[in-house]
Amino acid sequence: PMEKLEDFFSRLVWPVEATRLPPSLATGKGSPKADQWHNQILVLFVALYNAWQVNGELMELLLARNQHPSDAEIARVNTAKMDRNLRHHYGVILEFSAAIHILSSQSISPNDVCRGSAALSHATQGWAHMGCHLTPYYHFGMHFAEQMYKFGPCYATWAFAFEQHNGKLVRVNHNQHKGGELEATLM
Repeated sequence: PMEKLEDFFSRLVWPVEATRLPPSLATGKGSPKADQWHNQILVLFVALYNAWQVNGELMELLLARNQHPSDAEIARVNTAKMDRNLRHHYGVILEFSAAIHILSSQSISPNDVCRGSAALSHATQGWAHMGCHLTPYYHFGMHFAEQMYKFGPCYATWAFAFEQHNGKLVRVNHNQHKGGELEATLM
């Protein structure tokens, strides 16, 4: 499925105004930026369906039809602690993608905040019920509604532009000076 996922993203025609997608998922090379992940999550559910489907069906259904699994396959399934059902994961990813799309809109109403927060909560609970490891950021996500009511939409307060400029500063030639000598280099 990873090759199919990479193939999907390599063939994807992305609008110029939407910046760019993160580097390769399979190789793990490069350092994806927050805005790249944001762009990717908007189409991730389509890419995953494309990667996981065989003749229009998710592979989980095809694997369930295996009447004679090997001992290794049985052992792997019996020792798994996390729900590995692709249909369950796909449903949660779809919910998560919808939440991100709603909450990251340039213009958002209080009803949209409620809808997006509910979708994010539902997706997080879905992953928790499936036994997936969740980082503290998922807990922070449960407080998005309160933050958006206080400070406005995410679009107005996120730090993508600052991160982009930090990346430019890192590339400034500083002649390998350290310990306070950079100021003289910039003058």
